[in-house]
Amino acid sequence: MYTLLIHHNGGGGVSQFLKTRKHTFTIDCIPLARGYWLLFQSKKERYSSMKTVIHRLRQLPIEHIEVHHVWGFGIKEIQGLLEGLSATYDVYLHDYYGVCPAVFFLNDHNRYCGMEKDPLVCQRCLENQHKSKRLHRFGPPPHTVEAWRATFKQLLQRASAVIAPSEFTKQAYLTYFPALSIAVQPHPLPSIKKSVKKQPNRRKQTLHLAVLGTIYQHKGEAVMLDLLNRIEQAPTSLPLTIYSYGSLAPALTEKRIIHERGTYENENLAELLLEDAIDLICIPSIIPETFSYTTHEAILLGYPVLAFNLGAQAEAIQTNHAGWLVEPTTGEALYKKIQELCEAKQKELESDIT
Repeated sequence: MYTLLIHHNGGGGVSQFLKTRKHTFTIDCIPLARGYWLLFQSKKERYSSMKTVIHRLRQLPIEHIEVHHVWGFGIKEIQGLLEGLSATYDVYLHDYYGVCPAVFFLNDHNRYCGMEKDPLVCQRCLENQHKSKRLHRFGPPPHTVEAWRATFKQLLQRASAVIAPSEFTKQAYLTYFPALSIAVQPHPLPSIKKSVKKQPNRRKQTLHLAVLGTIYQHKGEAVMLDLLNRIEQAPTSLPLTIYSYGSLAPALTEKRIIHERGTYENENLAELLLEDAIDLICIPSIIPETFSYTTHEAILLGYPVLAFNLGAQAEAIQTNHAGWLVEPTTGEALYKKIQELCEAKQKELESDIT
């Protein structure tokens, strides 16, 4: 018996989670610019229409369906697929696509919108971002945010289970769909050491801060750029060294005060952080994450985490008493907290000497 996995194959947290779901008896259904892939363990098959996809899948013993993402599909295609197979389906809430067509709650000023509820406000936001075409591609008229949410509500209500990776994600969706039943199941973490034997104190004069993960627009590009500018322009230099592990936006790579270590594998992250004698890890995402693998990885490795007071990243830090939460979501707020931590480290060094 097979489990069908529906997703966009677009990387990020969805792809990371799916590594834990794929096995000999799973089939991936992925949209293409023209057509679809069905991916088996040992082969892949391309089809030009959803009708032919359904016909092929009906020849196989599909026991269950997992809907991980519908980006790239039309709602009629998804409905036809789910209705055309005699199998129950679960929906996994990897992001906020079901209530925000822009996905991340980033408004037309590239700021967190606070989970706007008014569909007319959201409609104007999409139009200003030139993202309203998503409404047209996904479903039939009326092409509105209100209709979008009504469609997803129906999709979620018909599922045998709706699964969120954090309590925050559950509560966020319930503010839009209060009658929905949602289970919380945190994502399993990849192979990673659960603790790190820290090196003896080198009596470093500087605080070593690591920025973990890919840093682009919604992951904190603007606030990181503001932070770095403030560090460069400060009348007194901070006793601080910054390292990055992951891809950086071009504007950040131009800053020489950040030491780029490039992308990393989970298996060697502990060694990389130890080699650079990291003191704490910063997760500068400016939107509420639904899970935040990087936050959980940092906590598992025994490092305190600095993040904004948003989403699942804040939930993880608070639950584990594992760091500091900053408000508001600005580079200035980050700078002030880092400045405070640098001063605390200097006092600690002075007390050791005396």
